[in-house]
Amino acid sequence: RGDYSLAVAATTLTASDSGKTFIWNHATAFLFTLPAVQKSQKGIFYNFIINTAATSGTGHGIDPASADQIIAPGITAADAKYIVFLTGSDAVGNGFRLVSDGTDGWFVTALTGTVNRES
Repeated sequence: RGDYSLAVAATTLTASDSGKTFIWNHATAFLFTLPAVQKSQKGIFYNFIINTAATSGTGHGIDPASADQIIAPGITAADAKYIVFLTGSDAVGNGFRLVSDGTDGWFVTALTGTVNRES
């Protein structure tokens, strides 16, 4: 059984948070910031779930480190580009798991809902 964290504002994650579930719990959109991908930390993962849909801002999302990308269905991966559930189209229960590949970035798995990439 893993630990979880209800978040109401921007939060920076660390490798020691691996395995935790992070829950967006505020109507104002905010981002979780990921640690830089490192070969020694290949396989670390985080779970994310929307408990309170965003009603203001761009949308609840995830921000990778500057040299990392997020690889997800339906988007083109690019370094330093965040992904979001857009405000107005996100829903309670939407979420996903992010898994580090230890080299280039993060893979989105078990996606519920639709994410968009920063342009």
